Amino acid sequence: MNEHLQQSLKNLSYSLRRYHVDDFYLRHANDMLEATNVLDLGGDRVAKRGAFNLSAINHHVTYANLSPAKSPNVQCRAECVPFKADSFDVVICSEVLEHLLDPVIVLREIFRVLRSQGTALICVPFLNRIHADPFDYGRYTDYYWFQVLAAIGFRDIAIESQGGFWTVLVEMVRYLICDKTMSWGPRRTWLINSLALTFARMKTTAIAWDQDAAEKHDKRDPYGFTTGYGLKAVKP
Repeated sequence: MNEHLQQSLKNLSYSLRRYHVDDFYLRHANDMLEATNVLDLGGDRVAKRGAFNLSAINHHVTYANLSPAKSPNVQCRAECVPFKADSFDVVICSEVLEHLLDPVIVLREIFRVLRSQGTALICVPFLNRIHADPFDYGRYTDYYWFQVLAAIGFRDIAIESQGGFWTVLVEMVRYLICDKTMSWGPRRTWLINSLALTFARMKTTAIAWDQDAAEKHDKRDPYGFTTGYGLKAVKP
């Protein structure tokens, strides 16, 4: 496990959903490292979260976001990005598609601006809390994402489940505890720190148990649970 990921797990507020998103992009860092131009669609240029920092991997990144608070290089809607076709080697779209009424339109835009042999790296939640940004519209299975990507024209599609039953279970408990501790104040800092250590062990155990279960069941959780999916697809 990446050292930064290990350290992040010790933070009570660091979710296992964020862990799997960070882990996905860190494992595909070589795709970004060798790219001439990278588009982070819906990314935050200044206020980074988690252990993954795209700007530290590649210095030729364009951030596109509708919100000016994210300090994007280009302010635009994800459904209509102002770039010419065949402009980018890699397009990242992380935890964005659930906030759009029609994610297929955005996937078509990603396909359009990618160069031939360009790679799309996408993370989408599934069993994760509903969160406004400004709205949260949808959750889709891996079957849906595969069919949509293939219909658009992507090839070499690889979809991985991010966490299983144990990850989802620990996350539900962690959210409950985090909600309670927000009102405790500094007098209970020692208890919050103790809970953080306890949950760090629980998170690590959940990751290991889910990995073991996935290896035994062809990369899928035997109970049908996952926090979300990591999608990798190539434009021919």
